[in-house]
Amino acid sequence: MLTVKSMLELDKKAGIYKPGRGYFKNPSRIDLEKAVKGDSIMFGGKNASGTFMYVLNADGRIIFGARRNPYNSKGRSPHPTLLGGKDPIVQAAGLLTIRGGKIVSFDDQSGHFRPSSKSMDKVETALRKIYNINHKLFSSTFIWRKK
Repeated sequence: MLTVKSMLELDKKAGIYKPGRGYFKNPSRIDLEKAVKGDSIMFGGKNASGTFMYVLNADGRIIFGARRNPYNSKGRSPHPTLLGGKDPIVQAAGLLTIRGGKIVSFDDQSGHFRPSSKSMDKVETALRKIYNINHKLFSSTFIWRKK
């Protein structure tokens, strides 16, 4: 899925997307599997805590990060910046809540990609892969979606 055209136009006006470069790469982005240290998900050198934006890239990997704009500390940093480039393509996008290094929840809230509910099946597949390797990365309150 590509960025929604109306959002792309807004990003061009705001300087988030530049014709020669495309979207900048968010400096906080990290592959979820690479953020695992023992039984915790790390972010910024400590147990991740907060609500992070995420994308499921074309390879089926979850990339997450904070909303950080390297060019403007008060500027926007939408979902496409997790991949950067002219035409970032994702399978899904939304918000991932992590508390104390444990995954609490995920959703499909992305105004830039506007994923369908079917995209959530792909995210759940990626999360189940991680769960099967180490279920301790998930909060005891985590609830799998009902199908």
